Amino acid sequence: MNKTEQAVRGLIGRYNTSELDAICEKMGIITLEQDLPSCVNGFTVQMNGISFIVLNESLDRYRKRFTKAHELGHIVMHNGTNTVELSCNTDFIVTKYEREADSFAAWLLMLDEASELEGLESVTAEDISRIAHIPMSAADNAFMQ
Repeated sequence: MNKTEQAVRGLIGRYNTSELDAICEKMGIITLEQDLPSCVNGFTVQMNGISFIVLNESLDRYRKRFTKAHELGHIVMHNGTNTVELSCNTDFIVTKYEREADSFAAWLLMLDEASELEGLESVTAEDISRIAHIPMSAADNAFMQ
């Protein structure tokens, strides 16, 4: 089990649910929808110890759900890391964090839809992408880490 899957399973165990909105609520994370540029799906911000996930209001419901799970991945796995600062002031490769957040989202949403995957003889990344409504690249990435 890789560290991303382990983080997701630990979160599900801690909050006794795999439902994204319930986990965010139990963690005290506030979700807002805003009019953002089309190139921005969402972002996280922390103020006074409170985490916020800001989503682009123009996204369809599946993209919003994936983006929210992706941003939750940043909160859980990269808490306190300012990727804007890292990318502007260091040689650190921020895309590693983006891949980890995509993988986190894929694992969380896949495990939330686990009942849909039961009964399949083998499960492919395409199955996961289709059933969990996540990008194929994220489904692939979840198993490559």
